[in-house]
Amino acid sequence: MMQPTGGLDMNSLIQRLRRMAMLDASVFDEVKGDASATIPALLVVVVSTFLMGVGGWLWLLFQDFGYEESDFFLKSAVIGSVLAIVLWGVGVFVTYVMLTQIFRATADVNQLVRVMGFAGAPLALGVLMFIPGLDYGLGVAAVGLYFGLSVLAVQSATDASPGKALAAAAAGFAVWAVVLSLLVSGDGSTDVWAPGIFIFAPR
Repeated sequence: MMQPTGGLDMNSLIQRLRRMAMLDASVFDEVKGDASATIPALLVVVVSTFLMGVGGWLWLLFQDFGYEESDFFLKSAVIGSVLAIVLWGVGVFVTYVMLTQIFRATADVNQLVRVMGFAGAPLALGVLMFIPGLDYGLGVAAVGLYFGLSVLAVQSATDASPGKALAAAAAGFAVWAVVLSLLVSGDGSTDVWAPGIFIFAPR
């Protein structure tokens, strides 16, 4: 039975995430028209982003950079994650503008929020970045899967051709990734205002 608009059906959310873990892209077709999936979609991208931020902080605990862990946690895991979530929203808007204004395709911003929110689930893999030898690889995999699922998500929510959907998704992703990369200081200081994999940006 469908939950009221804005409701949170945890069982449905868990089942959808499980299906996404099995690369079942039909989840996007399902959630795009489900108004009750808006809050769960936002919850997915928020929790996944913070988990990625925590993963970067845990990675730091195993390193010896002379950083104050509490300072790094506040800047990267907390503030950095908040900034990443805001930039995710900006990226969704950029994707929407690309689809509707540049490519003249049909797209609904609410549907995009839902499908792209669920596409953010792989970012949670970043919480495992503390595993020695797998840290960077896991971070790259998390972001790479996020981008790949974002492309599928956008394709499900528009009538644009696959190439145009890819370009729109890439534009939104680029805003998110490039700006976060610029929020990491290049002088070796503790000014790391981005979460997870972005702590590996040149310092």
